[in-house]
Amino acid sequence: MAEQQPPRPSIRVEDKRHSSPVSGAVSPETEIPEQEASSEAEDAPSSPGTEPLHDYRDEALRLRAEFDNYRKRMVREQTAMAERAAQRLVEALLPVLDNFEAALAHGEGGPGIAMVYKQLCATLADQGLEEIPAEGVPFDPVVHEAFEAHEDPEVSEPMSSTVMRRGYRLKGHIVRHAMVSVARPPEADEAVEG
Repeated sequence: MAEQQPPRPSIRVEDKRHSSPVSGAVSPETEIPEQEASSEAEDAPSSPGTEPLHDYRDEALRLRAEFDNYRKRMVREQTAMAERAAQRLVEALLPVLDNFEAALAHGEGGPGIAMVYKQLCATLADQGLEEIPAEGVPFDPVVHEAFEAHEDPEVSEPMSSTVMRRGYRLKGHIVRHAMVSVARPPEADEAVEG
């Protein structure tokens, strides 16, 4: 059995062009008045189809720039996140480093402890950790923390005399300030007897 298809609706096509399909000439009764033609020419794009192309191209360039900016921002954020994680790890290891130094200062542990301490210091230095110079240098509140202060007639400006706790930088950022004892010049007596 052959299946019967429903009858197709008839479609009527009407040619509304103002030119002859055979010769292509414009029929005289369908000419557009000059005023209407000039206003339509001003409204229409110079060449049909180029404006949407420019719009798509501009949109593609904008999207590409946005994606490049997004990619750069993600790289910056990931780098910053990795640096913060490294800084937190170093901050957690600094008390261990202090304990190694205290053990070595009291002569405890022998050469094995000294070797582990050197290896830990070398590993942290490879990661960008550096000690802040503190003993015998001018006191700098940006990198030094004053533990105590005393007068010293031999100094002309506040100096870090004794280091109580070492300070460190990690890749240029201060991880821990150096805790120091500050030697300051004696204050001149301003009281005038008279």
